[in-house]
Order: sequence, then C-alpha cells, then structure tokens
Amino acid sequence: MANHSPIKAALVTGASKGLGKEIVRRFASAGIYVLATARSVEKLNELQEEFPDHVITFPGDISDSNHVKNLVDQVIHSFGRLDFVINNAGLAHFAPVEDLTENQWDEMMSVNLKAAFLACKYAIPHLKKTQGHIVNISSVAGTEAFARGAGYCASKFGMMALSDALTQELKPHYVKVSTLCPGSIQTEFSSNPKSYSLHASDVAESVYQIITAPANMIIGRVIMRPVVPVDFQKK
Repeated sequence: MANHSPIKAALVTGASKGLGKEIVRRFASAGIYVLATARSVEKLNELQEEFPDHVITFPGDISDSNHVKNLVDQVIHSFGRLDFVINNAGLAHFAPVEDLTENQWDEMMSVNLKAAFLACKYAIPHLKKTQGHIVNISSVAGTEAFARGAGYCASKFGMMALSDALTQELKPHYVKVSTLCPGSIQTEFSSNPKSYSLHASDVAESVYQIITAPANMIIGRVIMRPVVPVDFQKK
C-alpha cells in the first residue's frame, strides 16, 4: 500500500459481473479496498484472484437483513473503516402488469430497493465517522416509466426517493449521497444490448469520478445515455 494516501474502503453490491465487476476493478486499481458481494461464489472468487491485495468477497443474499449487517461488519473487521457504499445490485422482469407475477414483483423490490435500504441502514453509522459517500445505481428507468417495465421502474423510482431522503438526512453529517442513472449498458443485464450501448467500464469510471470529486461539492444525480448513431435514429 502506498504511503501517500490513506486507506479507503468500499462495499460494492452486485459485484460479480457487469457494471458491479467493473466498479470493483476501477476501485481496486486506484488502491481502494473493496468488499465485493453477489450470489455467484465462482465469479466473486475470480474477481478476488484478479486483485488479491485489495478485494475480499462475501457471497450471499443482499435482501437478507442479517447478511447485509454481516457484510458491513466484515468491512470494518477487514479494513477498519467504511468510506463508500455502492448499491449496484439489480434485476428486472419485463412484462405487462397483468402478466407480471407477484414473485417477480417482490424479487425486484427486494433486490433493487430493499437491499439498498439495508446497506445504507447498517453502513450509515460508519459513514458518519469517515464522512463517506453512498452511490446508488438507479437507471433512466428511475426517471421515466415505460410499458412492460412497471415493476422495474417502480423499484428504481423508489431508489431515487431513497437517495433524495438520504441526502437530506446525511448532509449535516457530511456524508454524500449520489445517484447514477445510466441508460442501456453492454452487460449480461440486457438480453440483447445495442451495439451503441454504454460500456460498463465507462460507467464505472463515472462512479469513480463521483466519489473522488472535491470534498466541498456533491454530485447529486447523473443521467447517462448512449449516443445513438444516426443510422439507428432513422430506424
């Protein structure tokens, strides 16, 4: 570890693939210590092998309160502090409301919204000590709804409200809250990503820029969209 900067530690959810994996890579490359969590033990192990000095893993269900509390406790045990919480985990089921199952609705609310609430709930006492930063990964779908996306959009609109309330609660404690709303990204999340979709590594770079912004400013809400080529705009 270099001596010119203090230890910084982060918790990243949904870290085994896609955007979450790229966020972990970007943070670890910058010398930030990361606890990465997701359900896939194998993929998390691959990530830890890539950055053995800066990444530890803790697989499990982030919608389970005990698991999330243990996650935060493990960060403190391993790194002695917590500076950044990146609520990235998410999933989607797209269907008309009449065809969407109750289980699908509950799963989206649990993973996309409840898990973020739990991570914030247990992390906030530690973030107050470090004047840390919460970054909630929402979506353009958290700013405008669309057909067949009622459950997903509702969960992402909920995350926007959670972020806004947290901002008001935590500003007096110098804890920052940011929300990143990307459009389509070339990850496994989309079954058929467009060739012009955002690159996960570029979105991860934006997350890093948000957490390294000057201490006297808050980047509250960022909406990112891909540049759609003219040929696609005509279709």
